[in-house]
Amino acid sequence: MFVRIAVFDPLPVYRYGMVATLRDAGLGSETPDDLFRWVDHEHRPLVLLTLHTAEDWTRLTRLHGTRKDVLVVAVLSDGATGTYLRAFTGGAVAALPRDSQPAAVRATVEAVIDGRTVLPIEVLQALTTSDMRTEPDAGAPTPRELEWLSQMATGMTVADIAEQAGYSERMMFRLLRELYGRMHVKDRTEALLLARDRGWL
Repeated sequence: MFVRIAVFDPLPVYRYGMVATLRDAGLGSETPDDLFRWVDHEHRPLVLLTLHTAEDWTRLTRLHGTRKDVLVVAVLSDGATGTYLRAFTGGAVAALPRDSQPAAVRATVEAVIDGRTVLPIEVLQALTTSDMRTEPDAGAPTPRELEWLSQMATGMTVADIAEQAGYSERMMFRLLRELYGRMHVKDRTEALLLARDRGWL
């Protein structure tokens, strides 16, 4: 199967590193500015797509909706099983952590071109257990994060929550920003509204 390969990541150094890694494996690749225009081509597209921000996850869903045969290798900001599951639910056919070694990147891309995928064992186990066969709610907060949301709902300040949790206020803001990103919301208000809608609070 002939595929065109694109690398889409916000950092130019990372993009060109991935291009070099693929070139070393005999695979040509591009770094298009307009990904959606790039996939509109007669040959089957394979995209290494970094997923970190809410916009990135929206891009994955939009890509899959734009062209069903697009092969997306999700480049994940973390190696958590839930993040892998979320990527597959969004339409990715393979995934690997962003800090993967070049050999792992090459093996993953070559497997996809051959019609296979490479998965960590724990991800495979999660995909095949009966309680994970339905779409996972990857944005769901952890029990600790639910406690923070509950405290915010009662009017506690971030400083108060940080003190109770044993974090600096700065660290608490960072942790909450990460939570908002996973929930696909912009701020505290949207997070609390979504949490109520989902029955988390």
